[in-house]
Amino acid sequence: MKKIKPKFIIFGLLLMAVVWMATDGNRFVKLAQSMEIFSAAYRAINEHYVDETDPNLLMRNGIDSMLAAIDPYTNYFSEYQMEKARINFKGFWDGVGFSIIEHNGKIVVSEVFEESAASSSGVFTGDELIAIDGTKVKGKALEDIEQSLHGKEGTQVSVTLRSRENGKEKELNLTRSKIERKNVPYYDMIDENTAYIVLTTFTERAGENIADALKELQKKHKPIQLIIDLRDNGGGLLIEAVKICNIFVDKGKEIVSIKSKIAEWDKPFGTQSEALDLKIPLIVLINERSASASEIVAGAIQDLDRGLLLGRKSFGKGLVQNVYDIGYNSKVKLTTARYYIPSGRCIQALDYLDGKGVQKLDTSSKMFFTKNGRKVNDGGGLSPDLFVLSNDNSAVLKSLQNNKVIFDYANLYQAEHDSIISAEKFQLTDAEFNDFLNYINRAEVKYPLDAEKELDSCITTAKKEGIYNQLKNGFDKLYNKIQSEKKADLEKNLKIIREALEEEIVSRYYYEKGKIQLRLKRDRDVQEAIKLFADEKKFKSLLSAGTK
Repeated sequence: MKKIKPKFIIFGLLLMAVVWMATDGNRFVKLAQSMEIFSAAYRAINEHYVDETDPNLLMRNGIDSMLAAIDPYTNYFSEYQMEKARINFKGFWDGVGFSIIEHNGKIVVSEVFEESAASSSGVFTGDELIAIDGTKVKGKALEDIEQSLHGKEGTQVSVTLRSRENGKEKELNLTRSKIERKNVPYYDMIDENTAYIVLTTFTERAGENIADALKELQKKHKPIQLIIDLRDNGGGLLIEAVKICNIFVDKGKEIVSIKSKIAEWDKPFGTQSEALDLKIPLIVLINERSASASEIVAGAIQDLDRGLLLGRKSFGKGLVQNVYDIGYNSKVKLTTARYYIPSGRCIQALDYLDGKGVQKLDTSSKMFFTKNGRKVNDGGGLSPDLFVLSNDNSAVLKSLQNNKVIFDYANLYQAEHDSIISAEKFQLTDAEFNDFLNYINRAEVKYPLDAEKELDSCITTAKKEGIYNQLKNGFDKLYNKIQSEKKADLEKNLKIIREALEEEIVSRYYYEKGKIQLRLKRDRDVQEAIKLFADEKKFKSLLSAGTK
């Protein structure tokens, strides 16, 4: 073999370097330049700005702004935020048994967990948190306060609360214990034939918990059909979605695959075990807040024609995130891939431009086919096989919930009632509901619609620009029109507002399980699912080709 001369080797390396610089190399040169510019700006601010600056805060704001220009799922996490994310995935933590929110300038107990130190020591939803171990919480960041409440199981912490009932302070010594937010908070038979299981999040053991629930129901009641409720479920662990599908889909079936810009990272995920039940008729409930892992389960069930979807179109999150260590106990969560369900479609609803979601055009949607040959489309979320109109789209109801008006009134109700009848039998009397309507008419109770907030913003801007007086009559007319429509919306939706209030009140006494039990009594989606099961011809027809 001829020996290659060194000058040819050097020439070859130089040629490769030129090619690299012209392609990927050019990108890395730009990256290096950008890093140098950012470093110089950061150093100049810290050295020369007229007032003292916090280097950590500057860097955090810089990172947050950079990531905000990509998509809402790409985020920077501090050490504590990573711990909180870990809790969200695991579904359990060591703590005192209550969660908190910031409400009306106060730190308030937002939920008390069943069988916890808080629930057995007289902590109530709506109590104001004043101090932890003698240190006032006022002015502290919410995540720092939460971190102080968490701790090793068996350790003690002293909390000072102001009672929402009488305004008096109470000091409690609470022993931290293992707290679990159940991902399957409720399962039961809703009639002699129909099993019902609700999954609220895809935390660890979600697949195992659904399988255990189904086994128990089959052993005790022998159901002939099953409803799985994934409404309002924002997702979680992808692997748990695969495990849930494996309950109903046999071994060796691909459920989801992820695809990124680096081909070596592409990966399929399939069922690993024998199915628990391949035959039971199945309906999955979805709505506009069913996302991510929920859509993997629902989409796979639909694509494999293993069951039917009922409800409203799902959220449409087909993006995959991974977490990367960036040093000093901090991490960044990046969108690295898209996931694809068995038909080959991706159900991502939005593209992102400068960090803002842009709705995909219907014309960009592509057609795919299920196992039986049914037509399905990608993009824009999952379309249910049977659409059921939502009855909770009242602007007033959303405002009452978002502004914690229903939350506050439920706290007042519990303060005046030591107990109520069973969850499924509870209902407000007409007099009690009228008390609530009188309560929301008080001057201090605020629940502005988004339209009111926009109008207030316009008025503020007009005053700054000195043109308010010229526009005042128009503003007044628009304000009166909004108030008229707000009143009409309230009167039109008294029934669903009353139901939402009853569910919130029930949760004070019977927690999340009781809330679900009460809702099932009048759940339109569940009722439509039972009707669909009863119409065997229609059920089979919807699973056949040419029906979508």
